[in-house]
Amino acid sequence: MKKDIRLAACIVVIILLVILCIYMLLSEKEKEDDLNDPSNMGNIAVPTQRLIVVPSSGTDNPLLLTSIKYYAIKLSDMSIQTAEEAVGNNVTVTPKMISEYVTTALEDEEINIDIRDITVSDKLCKIDFSEDIRSIAKSDPELEKLILDAYAMSIIDNCEDVDAVTFTISGMDYSTGSISLPGGKVYLKK
Repeated sequence: MKKDIRLAACIVVIILLVILCIYMLLSEKEKEDDLNDPSNMGNIAVPTQRLIVVPSSGTDNPLLLTSIKYYAIKLSDMSIQTAEEAVGNNVTVTPKMISEYVTTALEDEEINIDIRDITVSDKLCKIDFSEDIRSIAKSDPELEKLILDAYAMSIIDNCEDVDAVTFTISGMDYSTGSISLPGGKVYLKK
């Protein structure tokens, strides 16, 4: 009888060990699935961009990449934050280049802006938006102002040949329900 009790106890222990092993394997599989799921980015920190030094070929002097700071919108708290890109020392920074960085940052927040044209004349940068800016302005005037601020401040801060920024819509004066820039009125200047 003691042998039967010992045998039953051993079987129970073995069954419990098998259940524990299965549970641990399933837990590990679930953790691995969570890490491989691109939509589960909650705990993954975005790396901070840094100044990068790359040795240039054939010389002892390294090619220094400088950092350009521009502005982006954080929708979660409706604020403007800074972002950075590394570019080569000999790269000419233009309003078009800066606006592409801003546009990409906005797209990351699922804000889609279409810029028809960017021109600079007499140190005034004119950004011509398509009509889609009107729908943003109509639905959220605060977001419209943040968008204009992000573009204007980014260009003013980075482009030496620009002293002021204005906006137009489809080649006409910028005018929405909340912001009006008649006759090319300057939105922001140095």
